[in-house]
Amino acid sequence: ATVAWTSLGACSGTAAVPAPTAKPTPAKVTEGSGGCPQAFALGTEYEADERVSLNGIVYKCFGTVGAPNWCGTYSPEDESGAAAAAWTVVGSCSGVIPPTKAPSGAGGNPGCPKAWVSGTAYEALDQVQVDGMVYECDKIYFGHCPYREPGTVPGDESWNKKGKCEGTIAPTTAPSVPLDAPGCPAAFSASATYEGGDSVEVGGVVYECKAWPYSAFCSLTNFEPGSDNSDLGWIKKGGCDGTIAPTSSPTKPPAELYYDTGCHHPWLASDLDTYVPGTRVSYNNYVFECKSDIHYSKFCKQAAYSPSGIYWSLAWNKIAWCEGTMAPTSTPSAEPSLTPSAAPSLEPSVSPSDEPSLKPSASPSDEPSLKPSAEPSLKPSAEPSLEPSLKPSASPSD
Repeated sequence: ATVAWTSLGACSGTAAVPAPTAKPTPAKVTEGSGGCPQAFALGTEYEADERVSLNGIVYKCFGTVGAPNWCGTYSPEDESGAAAAAWTVVGSCSGVIPPTKAPSGAGGNPGCPKAWVSGTAYEALDQVQVDGMVYECDKIYFGHCPYREPGTVPGDESWNKKGKCEGTIAPTTAPSVPLDAPGCPAAFSASATYEGGDSVEVGGVVYECKAWPYSAFCSLTNFEPGSDNSDLGWIKKGGCDGTIAPTSSPTKPPAELYYDTGCHHPWLASDLDTYVPGTRVSYNNYVFECKSDIHYSKFCKQAAYSPSGIYWSLAWNKIAWCEGTMAPTSTPSAEPSLTPSAAPSLEPSVSPSDEPSLKPSASPSDEPSLKPSAEPSLKPSAEPSLEPSLKPSASPSD
């Protein structure tokens, strides 16, 4: 016992019990307009630094702004000790704070933005509301915003809590696009094939197809002008009204873009295996050349990337406009000439000779060319000799 207690001496009787002291009251909160903030309600979602009142005492939620906290889980008067991890005493108060105007929602407009709807194509910085709380789609993790509900554990990564709201945001006027075109080009057609620089009209707005390689998106489904994916292939140029005045009859393209010798062999699916880098074909009065890139040139051998398809620009370069067909070449000679002539001669270069040549033109055949005649000739083929031959011409007959 001597380790814990020290003896002070003997005593008699009972000591008077001192009167209990009053519970200390924190100093009144003097900042702001006076009065008590909203009363604490268990289960409410409180932000860091948000103030509540309970039995005349003002408490401030402890934590980091935007991070989860325990303020809605534990009462400021919780006797388990957990309250110290959630609330800090600020002071005392009396009365109520006069109400202020409704908090602002998205874009500074009073009221709440639209409620979050699963599957909606939300983009970075888009704002929604869930149960009177405004959330903003994160600039980095916005890809999950359509599928992760704000205020949930998975949604905390994609949505940033911005504050509370009440009511609805007043609708704004429809945005206008300045007119900067003398008229509207042809309306967009889902069945057409578009290239870089082509202009179309959708709802009185002019869009221009981006240059290659982005022009490949201009003819694809789900990338139409004005759609959610429009920016990948189209540039919004401005508004338009009416139609563009017709131009004069089209003229032949400049010489450097025109094949005056005729069109190349047409593209054929049966020739796919023959298409290599540099191969030229024609389609719809245009000459196309298979790309020289070792990777893109492989598309030339696939029918899906033909000049007539929507993916042609990945495999082919459009070289020039052409007309007609190339003239056929002359029949090749059996032997090459020593010096090629500028043009083939109209007449043969040599006439046949009157006399036979000294040497035979060819070797004699192994077999006789004619069969002996059935009847003897009327005249001997040669005159008899004047002198007898040294040897008989044949053995005597029996």
